[in-house]
Amino acid sequence: WEYDESYCDAVKKTSPYDSGPRLLDIIDTAIFDYLIGNADRHHYESFQDDEGASMLILLDNAKSFGNPALDERSILAPLYQCCIIRVSTWNRLNYLKNGVLKSALKTAMSHDPISPVLSDPHLDALDQRLLSILATVKQCTDQFGPDVVLVEDRMTLSHL
Repeated sequence: WEYDESYCDAVKKTSPYDSGPRLLDIIDTAIFDYLIGNADRHHYESFQDDEGASMLILLDNAKSFGNPALDERSILAPLYQCCIIRVSTWNRLNYLKNGVLKSALKTAMSHDPISPVLSDPHLDALDQRLLSILATVKQCTDQFGPDVVLVEDRMTLSHL
């Protein structure tokens, strides 16, 4: 992803990424990793070899929430190279903008025994990275159109 700008073209032709949810799972993972600043995910597992139908098992977040001032954009390479995203992921990201993500996380972590779990600079970085993700998807929809970029996954969200 990081060294070949057209890597997604090859990935889309390779099983299990050529059909089923696996490629979308990779893109969701890249978005998650970008939000938390995890630039060292080089591996994932799945429950079984089933042509990509099982969910991913994410094994490592050890380097997350390091430097809140450093955004490693290459983490988003699967998103900006493939230019596809689940509609449910897109809707959830849009729901979390305008400080909703920061507020939700602060509330969720407020009663933790080690509160504050994340510093304000880390929470601000999450909100800023969210805006960068939304801008990336907008670039994709401007270039390819929403019908190509936004992939329906039939998952409804309670707030919509």
